Amino acid sequence: MSDQNIELFNRILEREFQGISLENQIMLLIIETCIVFIPGLIFLIKKKTSFGKLLHVYLLVLYLGVILTMTIFRRPIGTRPGIVHLNVDTGFSLSGIVSKWSAAFSTLNTILFIPWGMIICPFFSKKRPIISILITTIIGAFTSLFIEITQLHTATGMFEATDIVTNTTGAFIGAVIMAVLYLVFSQSRKIEIDNK
Repeated sequence: MSDQNIELFNRILEREFQGISLENQIMLLIIETCIVFIPGLIFLIKKKTSFGKLLHVYLLVLYLGVILTMTIFRRPIGTRPGIVHLNVDTGFSLSGIVSKWSAAFSTLNTILFIPWGMIICPFFSKKRPIISILITTIIGAFTSLFIEITQLHTATGMFEATDIVTNTTGAFIGAVIMAVLYLVFSQSRKIEIDNK
């Protein structure tokens, strides 16, 4: 990686983490913990849920907080008045990278949503893998659409079609990873049971 690419990457990371403070993240973590674990403990005591399910929901809420922090909460309301970009520009083409700047943002947006897909997909593990991947991808698309509309209406970011495409792609990749892991785990358990 050249010095120019490293400098570009550092500038992008600096820009993406601008406005995020440790104090706010700790406060968000406390709020998320209260929202999930207080009602969750009641359900756990009444044996209406398992600790594993409670932990899974907590992880979902926790990562949703990360996504919202990275996309909405880090900027004051009204700082980015209604800008709409409906063209899709990932920075990549069939011949390679067209724009390093766009490609870097597209890659980061995709990476941001891979864990989201990985967290959502197990909620549908009882369905066929293709269905769980499809449902997870749709949820990822709607999550991204919600973020883009919120950014537009609160002027905390731009409405960008590229973000919807890259975020949805990330959710899809996360769902595929989890579906494959679930299949491998199920097959190994089946083999283990058959050998007993």
